This record gives sequence, C-alpha cells and structure tokens, in this order.
Amino acid sequence: MKNNIRFDLSDYLIHFFRDVDLETGSHIYLPEHCGFNNQHHACSIDAKYLLRLSLRSHKIFSSWSYRNGQRTVYGDSPVVCFTDMPIAAYLETGVRRLERNEKIGLYAIVLPKEQMFNYGARPVIYGLDQHNNARCSQGRNGERILDETALPLIEQYRYVTYVPGKIDWTHEREWRWPYRGDINNFLNHIKEYGIP
Repeated sequence: MKNNIRFDLSDYLIHFFRDVDLETGSHIYLPEHCGFNNQHHACSIDAKYLLRLSLRSHKIFSSWSYRNGQRTVYGDSPVVCFTDMPIAAYLETGVRRLERNEKIGLYAIVLPKEQMFNYGARPVIYGLDQHNNARCSQGRNGERILDETALPLIEQYRYVTYVPGKIDWTHEREWRWPYRGDINNFLNHIKEYGIP
C-alpha cells in the first residue's frame, strides 16, 4: 500500500480462530470427518484445533456467523471473516477482549489484503444511507435477506448493522470473503456431513 506510512493501516487481513461451543447458538459447522488425527468428539472445540484443521484441509471454512441462534451475515452467501487491523493492534485488542470473555481468539492466519481483494474479499458496509434500519425477510434456508432496493442481493453479505449508541462493530474493521459455489450443494453437504 502506497499510503501506509500510518501505524493504523495494514497490508494484511487476519482471519482468527476462536474457541467454539457447538451447543450454543453461536456455533459453527464442522466436517464430521476431518482426516487422520483430526477428530473432534467434544462440544467444546479449541481455537488451536480449528487452526490445525484449516491448515491440514487447506481451506478456511465459510459460515453465516451465528449469534444466539441467528445468522449475522445477510444475503445468501456464507463468508469467511477477516479484520484489517495491524497485527500489533489485533494482538493488543485480542488480549483485552479475551480478558472480558468476548468471542475472539489469538490463533490466526494472515493473508495479503491485495491478493484477497483479487479473490473477492471486500470490506463490510456498516449501516446504510437510509434513515431507518434496513428491513429484512427470512429466506427458506434461514437467510436474512434485505430489501434489494436498499442493497443488491449479491452485496448483502457485506452489510453489518450499525445503530449508534446501541450496535457498533466498526472497531473490528471487518472484511468478508463470500462463498460463491453452489449454495444448495453446500447446504445439502452440511446436513449430511458437515462443512464441505
């Protein structure tokens, strides 16, 4: 980046892994079989295990990022989430948030931002240019679909709710990389085996 002589900019995106409890409404989908010496039989899954699983399978798993049983990702595309915080700032923030028992982890994969942009990763859109909150409807597979006059369906994965004083995730400096494969095959595979 040519203008990165500032301490608050980064040429990298960070995808972090956090501890996950599969019995809560903030779960993720995992493959049932993860390869040799990569079995999980517990409901509580460690972030180190998820990093190892990702490295061994050569993929970062996309999801709809469930919180309290509801998808936080709008539209019909699951995503891989990143932050573009500088690494030192991410580590400092991560330690502080872990001390408050927030959902974050210090195990991460760091990838070049320019390369990920070329692959389709984009910064999120915090709020829309409307006075009222974007209205959404429920899709047949649990999708949260915004009115397409507010935001086209293909871009909805980028939307993050922003309500000043109430809901503010801007500190995460989030980027998202959407899954653009056959979503029906993706959903059927999850139902039968876990994440493809």
